[in-house]
Amino acid sequence: MHKTDLLSAFPAKENGAGEGAFAHLFETARMGNLTLPNRLIMAPMESNLANLDGTVSETQLDYYQTRAAGGVGMVIVEYTCVDTPLGIGGTPQLFIDDDDLIPSHARLVEAIHGEGARACLQLFHAGRQTHPKFIDGNQPVAASPIPCPMYRKMPRALTRTELETIATRFGEAARRARQAGYDAVEIHGAHGYLIGNFLSAASNQRDDEFGGSLENRQRFALMVVRAVRRAAGDMPVLFRLSADEFVDNGTNIEEAKEIARHVVAEGVDVVHVSTGCHERIDRNVEPVWMPEGCRLPLARQIREHTGAPVIAVGVIRRPEMAEQALADGSADFIALGRALLADPDWVKKTRAGAVDDIRPCTSCNWCLAQIGKGHSPIGCAENPRAGRETSAFPARVIGAGTAAVVGSGPGGLAAALTLDQAGYQVTLFEASCIVAPGLLASGAAPDKEKFLQYRDYLLRRLQASNVTVKLHCPADEHTLLKLSPSVIILATGAVDRQLHEVAGLDQPNVVYAYQVLTGEAPLGAGPVVIYGAGEIGCEAAKYAADRGHEVILATRSDDEQALCRANKLRIYREQFVAKLKANPRIRIELGCTLDSVEGRTVRFRRHGETLSWQAGQVLLAVGRLPNIELAERLRARGKEVHLVGDAVAVRRIGDAVHHAYELVRDLTREKAPDGEALKVIAF
Repeated sequence: MHKTDLLSAFPAKENGAGEGAFAHLFETARMGNLTLPNRLIMAPMESNLANLDGTVSETQLDYYQTRAAGGVGMVIVEYTCVDTPLGIGGTPQLFIDDDDLIPSHARLVEAIHGEGARACLQLFHAGRQTHPKFIDGNQPVAASPIPCPMYRKMPRALTRTELETIATRFGEAARRARQAGYDAVEIHGAHGYLIGNFLSAASNQRDDEFGGSLENRQRFALMVVRAVRRAAGDMPVLFRLSADEFVDNGTNIEEAKEIARHVVAEGVDVVHVSTGCHERIDRNVEPVWMPEGCRLPLARQIREHTGAPVIAVGVIRRPEMAEQALADGSADFIALGRALLADPDWVKKTRAGAVDDIRPCTSCNWCLAQIGKGHSPIGCAENPRAGRETSAFPARVIGAGTAAVVGSGPGGLAAALTLDQAGYQVTLFEASCIVAPGLLASGAAPDKEKFLQYRDYLLRRLQASNVTVKLHCPADEHTLLKLSPSVIILATGAVDRQLHEVAGLDQPNVVYAYQVLTGEAPLGAGPVVIYGAGEIGCEAAKYAADRGHEVILATRSDDEQALCRANKLRIYREQFVAKLKANPRIRIELGCTLDSVEGRTVRFRRHGETLSWQAGQVLLAVGRLPNIELAERLRARGKEVHLVGDAVAVRRIGDAVHHAYELVRDLTREKAPDGEALKVIAF
């Protein structure tokens, strides 16, 4: 099939006019007495890339240098501890509490400056949002003895003397940052860490001069600002603030406006407007269902109240939105976080007018899951090089040969596009009549349209490649044996688990929930009964309810915690389940085992009792299993095959993409160990 046919249903896009279309983004800008080449900033993000001694690792240096080279005006280097061990928030983490650390930071500054960007260091103290294992077994410290909801360790309240000492250490850290060559410093006063902990009435219940009224609760923050302002000299000082914590009795926008006004009066040059805390991490690392630009109204209010420049941050994905936020006065600068994990060249591509070439962030928060997983380095589901900029690349191989990839899910597309870039003649087989049907299912799920944007991006990359695409072509062993490719990669996905013991599942009104989400099967008329309440079942329930159907969501488990369990990030899972429970069209039934379907009657057993419900359609969401049938047949014929994606195990998009990339890297290194390093990622 010709590529023009492949994308016939996909509207062609033309890249924009480049820098001229984004005049506000690319104008030079003043931050205090510092000039930035543009108004785009890399936001500070925990990376877990530092050395264990708090110095900058080579991997971390390359991580920041790569994003500076991508064209941002300033890089804000992630949370850096000013007071070890009590101020450490995780391991590994950067430190700046000793003069011996200055040379390490100076190397990082030099790397950032070498790419034309300014460098800012974020100064940080964890407060209660840490674990004793990170702080040499000590008890965490806080405004009040109230545990952090995440770590649940009882902190002790700091004394006035200790607060004065910590404020001094912030100042000393600012002095070291200046000596290392940083152009600016940022005080981390957001997200419930020590300064934010004092600002919030939800976590500060002191009855002394540092608690009670807002004037008292902001006293410690102002002590820190004064110390940093004195030590920073003429460097700009930024202050990161949660404009709303979204917790009961927490900092809200009205208090945040006053806090911002006071820190500006004490010498802060720019307010960096964020939201949330550990208890509401969904409000500082927003999930896929949060709308783009959701924090911009808060940034505007801070800007209007203080008259000071503000940085807007959070789910700003498209250059058009960033430009509009500057043009309409919502912000003076735009900070990009996860968007730069997905595509370090976001700024460069925007300047060149290649907006449609930007690899989009889906807000899937695979990055957050990585750093929360045994202190693993940061990563990105869509960009397998994020946080691994120094690791081996695939090689470009002269006369590489031919490759067959079966299946066009994220893993199959990643394999096909990387093989193509490496010099292989690639044929991609897809049994469906469309490319990436699984991503259609992901994007069809409620509030997950960002996955459709990612699919669109992959289709454009496929269109621009040399990959031969064969749609509606379920490749079998005979096809592949006849083709005799050098490499066979099977991304054959997963198949729905069969319930052979249940009568009536062959009726036309019984389909798999996955088929409905992909559009393969339409929703019938009348009530819908869904059996299985994992992620697919729960998403299908909301999908059907949103379209006016009454839904019964039945699961074998008696434990409500099992709902949507495939989503590993607890707070996001809990929020999604709360949405289901609050939906008047959805009824959740626990402890149910499907017994039979007879016409419109669906029967379940629950603890010896028989339950009968009427349904126009029954959706099965009872789990999926790796589809390895083709692999087994080929191996029986003596062929070497490689599996990627759900054909290995039913996992997430990031697992599939990373596995495919690493597989091609290993294959090309074996074939041409001295081959030209392939530094262009096709997908």
